[in-house]
Amino acid sequence: MSLSTFQRRRIAVLGLATLILFPLFRSFGGGDPSDSGNTAVTNNPASVTTILSSNSISEDESPAPIILSGPAPIVQDGSALIAYPAVDLVGTLIATFSNFNNAPEIVCFVPTAPYGITLRVTNINNGRTTNCTNVYQTSLPGGITAVLHTKVFERISNLVDAPIPVNVSISP
Repeated sequence: MSLSTFQRRRIAVLGLATLILFPLFRSFGGGDPSDSGNTAVTNNPASVTTILSSNSISEDESPAPIILSGPAPIVQDGSALIAYPAVDLVGTLIATFSNFNNAPEIVCFVPTAPYGITLRVTNINNGRTTNCTNVYQTSLPGGITAVLHTKVFERISNLVDAPIPVNVSISP
């Protein structure tokens, strides 16, 4: 891209004006640039209040940190209470089966329930009920909201019926 003679002259004039005017405006900006921002001026132009100056605090008199004052925190032992919802019903879900890569025959995956607890799964179509332990699995098939181990699924339905509607609740 080539510039016309007028554009080149215009850029040169603006550059020179910037080099001359910037230091000039900075010097009229108010006082010593080394302590700019360290003083506050009130309505009376003769009174100047120093908020913080680099010379006002010596190395021996550093102020106490505000965040460290107060009562000592409670010692944590790395454990925490887990609150489960008061409602026992996790929901009505659509379930299918998987062997979970040869996992124990008592596992299931319901992402809406807390992990590691025992769930009661009831087949809505026939009323059969079984229990399983909720574990984590990386994915769900499309349209499916619960995956039961093959042996757990067989306790409540035939494999050819998959997917089935189920009620899932937290087992007492």
